[in-house]
Amino acid sequence: MGIWNILKRKTPAAYAAGGLKARCPHCEFDGFYKSRALLNTSGMTFLKLDWANKEATTLTCGRCGLVQWFAIPPEPIPDKPKDSEEWPDV
Repeated sequence: MGIWNILKRKTPAAYAAGGLKARCPHCEFDGFYKSRALLNTSGMTFLKLDWANKEATTLTCGRCGLVQWFAIPPEPIPDKPKDSEEWPDV
């Protein structure tokens, strides 16, 4: 996943991290594009083992573009059903 997947996706989605709905700390928007990024270290790069580094999940704000990094991947929040009266608030 990368910038091309972000550009292909038409609408940002809502996510929850640590039991709370994710919001952009800059613009307070709650729609994000999800992607993954490698956490490179100089030791692994020196040994040409970049592929063995750990990954993080990034959420890019759909309004201002601020990128937030998560070690534990956030869970997507499904769209609210139109006919449902009871819907848990996150």
